[in-house]
Amino acid sequence: MARDTTLVRLLDLVRHEARLSLNPAHNNQTRDHHVSMLQREQERLWADHDWPHLRVERDISLANGQRYYDAPADLPVDRIEAIKVKSDGEWLSLSYGIGDGHYAAHDSDLDERSWPVQTWRIRETGAEPPQIEVWPIPDQDRDATTGEATLRVVGIRKLRPLVADSDRADLDDRLLALYVAAGILAARGEKDAQFKLEMAAKHMVALKGGLQKGVKIRMFGIGEDAPNRRLIINRYRPPVT
Repeated sequence: MARDTTLVRLLDLVRHEARLSLNPAHNNQTRDHHVSMLQREQERLWADHDWPHLRVERDISLANGQRYYDAPADLPVDRIEAIKVKSDGEWLSLSYGIGDGHYAAHDSDLDERSWPVQTWRIRETGAEPPQIEVWPIPDQDRDATTGEATLRVVGIRKLRPLVADSDRADLDDRLLALYVAAGILAARGEKDAQFKLEMAAKHMVALKGGLQKGVKIRMFGIGEDAPNRRLIINRYRPPVT
């Protein structure tokens, strides 16, 4: 029971649980199919649960007058849980959503700038990576010494590739092997397919019980109550030309 297991080892575990020959030469014709099953199962489990060991922080440098920023390449926008900004030595949580009321206070289309940044939203352009819009547009650059004006993005990172024998799984090896073996056994009409599925479900419960408990974070930081933040309306300072 471990994470970071190589693909070649995962295939051995699947064959053991599915009562297949452990000789790789006997499974050449089914290897790609089993790899595909492991990939799909890991992707399903990744999408269904917030795995603490996959939670990462990615920092973005804010810039004076810049409204849009590329989202971190390894952090899908729909798995972003929170965004914070460093201001006056503290990390302030940004709320999600920018509406007409915000633009009425500081019109980003007119390049009105202020500080601190308070809200954010996803800007879909069809390009990769998607962009993060912040409001109001910052009127200062990131300070490399103090870290002021740093945007910190928190969320669940993407899975690593699982294609080559040396590639490593991000999730528990026994959990993956049990679910995939249950599928193989079911396809063969084996009576113990349901038993393997139940074993996988029990193992999932045990894993979830061992996950670090704390404040639940949900996508875009929505869900957990937070202190109300007053909308800060500073006097507009036009950009220096």
